[in-house]
Amino acid sequence: MIMLLVAVLVVILTGLFVLWAARLPGEIIIDLGTGTAFEIKLVVALLGLALIGVLVAVIWSFLVRVIKFPGQLSQIRHTTRVRDANKALAEGLLAAEAGDAALAAKLGRRAQAYADDDRLKLLLEARTAEVSDNWAAAESAWGQLARLPGGQLAGLRGIAAAASARGDRLSAEARAREALAFKSSAEWPFESLFDSQVSAHQWSAALDTLALGERRGLLAEQTAKRRRAVLLTASGLDQLESDRRLATAALSDATRLVPGFAPAAFYTARQQANDRKFKLAQTTIETAWKTRPHPALSHLTKLMDPDGPVSDSVDRLKSLAACNPEHRESRIIFAELAMLDRAWQKAVRELASIAETGTTARLCLLLEKALTGYGDTKEAERWARLATTSAHEQDWSDLDPNGGAFNYGPEDWAHMIYVFGDTGKLSHPRYETAQRQVDAGQPLLIDAPSVTNVDAIDTPLSAAPRDYADDDEPENN
Repeated sequence: MIMLLVAVLVVILTGLFVLWAARLPGEIIIDLGTGTAFEIKLVVALLGLALIGVLVAVIWSFLVRVIKFPGQLSQIRHTTRVRDANKALAEGLLAAEAGDAALAAKLGRRAQAYADDDRLKLLLEARTAEVSDNWAAAESAWGQLARLPGGQLAGLRGIAAAASARGDRLSAEARAREALAFKSSAEWPFESLFDSQVSAHQWSAALDTLALGERRGLLAEQTAKRRRAVLLTASGLDQLESDRRLATAALSDATRLVPGFAPAAFYTARQQANDRKFKLAQTTIETAWKTRPHPALSHLTKLMDPDGPVSDSVDRLKSLAACNPEHRESRIIFAELAMLDRAWQKAVRELASIAETGTTARLCLLLEKALTGYGDTKEAERWARLATTSAHEQDWSDLDPNGGAFNYGPEDWAHMIYVFGDTGKLSHPRYETAQRQVDAGQPLLIDAPSVTNVDAIDTPLSAAPRDYADDDEPENN
């Protein structure tokens, strides 16, 4: 539209110029010097000059185009090749991500000569090598990329991943440390270094890296606290034999940091009890119990002072249960204390109330014990049979028969760092291993019933035990 307006404007101006020139008086005489002369009207002379100017401009433009044509043709060909090379790079990267190494390599060769950006060529080369499991070639390509402007972090990340795939943990950690030196919000240098140190069970080094990540805001505050608590616990347990003072300090720090982390509270209280600091140990356990009760803590409370009177143990258990009286574990303590006092009816009622929310093998065995004490052996046998098919408690799997708990190996602690650190939930290695065996179809061996003639069950197994006596009925002692 604009070009049309310009053309119309030129025509109008040309017409006006011709009309103006036609009105000019006079003529132009051209004398050739031989007595021959030409007379030309002024308007014709002006139009002739204008025509000659246009003709010269056209000829000049044509000559310029002829001179520039080879270069323009070369530029067009180059542009076409670059466009095709960039297309090959894009398709090659997609092929590499899809796992088609052969197609990615073919497209990489096509893009090699004419691609605009060497960084893209190296990126495709590195990803193709990774898909082909050629880690040496991948590391070489990533290394070249790391030396180009803007490719440092990406290159270092690729080198670290390739080194890790080759099993070269030290090289991977070195590259991650290099990347941490850059002022960047990228999370992978921290995560790569932290994960490597955790997998190598280097708890102290992982604590330092965690502090760096927290300062840079690379993980949430609560996540950092929980991860640090697990690391301090694992580190403290490693140092128990070599430096008991440092170990106790690390365990205490973990307990103060996250009071509800049961393993830290358990080991801290046990060390305090070993030092005959029973009140301090009880305070440590009760603080954890208020946040998250765990059977290992009540078990430790029972065995805190094996040489002391039973009444002290009972008082400690009562105090512990009172810290969180509505929790399931506290109610189980109340039932166990009732059985200790031979208040069987009270114990059965408490356990039956808990069973209404769901039965477990542990709860069934407690009911068997309470019912046996009450004198209802038939019902006790029913609950004993139910125990063999009921679910096991995850927390209960953390306890050892000898009175210990959380007897985890380094791999278990490494797993706990992420599970508890990121979700706030405990992992249970023994329970999870048993569950995997069940899922895989491997039967778990259990002891056969001790009785040969088992009476048929005429009431649903899921039913809670009946109310055995009225409030005013005397209990069996």
